[in-house]
Amino acid sequence: MKRRWWKECVVYQIYPRSFMDSKGDGIGDLRGIIAKLDYLKLLGIDVVWLSPVYKSPGEDGGYDISDYCEIDANFGAMTDWEEMLRQMHERGIRLLMDLVVNHTSDEHPWFIESRKSRDNPYRDYYIWRPGKQQREPNNWASCFGGSAWEFDTATGEYYLHLFSKKQPDLNWE
Repeated sequence: MKRRWWKECVVYQIYPRSFMDSKGDGIGDLRGIIAKLDYLKLLGIDVVWLSPVYKSPGEDGGYDISDYCEIDANFGAMTDWEEMLRQMHERGIRLLMDLVVNHTSDEHPWFIESRKSRDNPYRDYYIWRPGKQQREPNNWASCFGGSAWEFDTATGEYYLHLFSKKQPDLNWE
């Protein structure tokens, strides 16, 4: 029986901000990762699991994504990402991108639109609920402490955020 590559491989997670700084600004970046690919290959790494490098306000280490199609300028540009991927593949290293699909940043265009009115087409992209007796819809707690619900004065409802209030949860229903 043929074994699947993912059952036998060595995976190395890179948190880019602290991995390797190529510009001397104190923030690791994609060019820094490229500079260390030979070393990773020497270690026997088969797969790099890359923590988020998407555009983000940086409220939660990049896990608050405001644009899933753009690389955060702190880490470089899309051309740097493309070069990194090309060089990984040249060395036989696969790339696994950390994709955050539970929530977005509150600065994501979808959330900004969803706050404009209760009738906005983007409203259902997130979990909104009316309060109960001028309080949160329920007693759920955020992983970061406090209530998992944040009141929105513009529409008079609460949105769910299981993490930071800057990370509204997406509605998968």
